[in-house]
Amino acid sequence: MNRAHAKIRVLVERAIATLKTWRTLTKLRCCPHRATTIVQAILVPHHVDTNRHPG
Repeated sequence: MNRAHAKIRVLVERAIATLKTWRTLTKLRCCPHRATTIVQAILVPHHVDTNRHPG
């Protein structure tokens, strides 16, 4: 249980760090559901590109 939780937490912390670096959400004002959709739309292509070109 703790390992599964830790794996998910690492992914979430990396995603938040990435978004903070890009300063993407500083002026975002919308409902949590829409914000989640926006974050997913930003992070999925980023992770695909990162996995193709590590480092």
